[in-house]
Amino acid sequence: MKKIFAAGAALAALAACPALAQPGEGQGRSAKPQTRADVQARVQARFARADANRDGFITQDEVRARAEARRGQRQERSGERREARFDRLDSNHDGSLSRAEFDARPAFGGERPGQRLAHRGGRPGMTGGLGGRAFAAMDLDHDGRVALAEASRAAFERFDRLDSNRDGTISADERQAAREAFRERMQERRGD
Repeated sequence: MKKIFAAGAALAALAACPALAQPGEGQGRSAKPQTRADVQARVQARFARADANRDGFITQDEVRARAEARRGQRQERSGERREARFDRLDSNHDGSLSRAEFDARPAFGGERPGQRLAHRGGRPGMTGGLGGRAFAAMDLDHDGRVALAEASRAAFERFDRLDSNRDGTISADERQAAREAFRERMQERRGD
């Protein structure tokens, strides 16, 4: 089940080129106007990375394989961070933490030492993906694979929704307005 969520999330990321950049993400990109040409270039680049066998189509198997590879990379980086954190705490570098070293470590985000949360937000096991629905939504001809034209169409539909003044460019103001509208829709759904 997690693989399906991850596959949907990866495919949704492919189509979400003109997506709503969160504040703080690449400050330059979120503030920079985005054109249709920018979207097309980004879709092509993401499509090329996802099309592992270079046949001009993305299948669910390719999406799953890419998601698993990325998950492995994240786990590897996470392990490296844990090792680095341990090395910083192990002040005498004997390979173990004494009570004094443990007590001397800084608190994280105002929490007491040792009371860090296991996960941040959301429900355990949820990745935020849409599962197979994202793939199905992009697979317009229902042949079990997504062509570049199908991925581009989804991205351009999203671009057109955000380009409220229809000038061919998504401005920072249009992006902010779309972000606020999205938040309102989410609050309404939670209120139902």
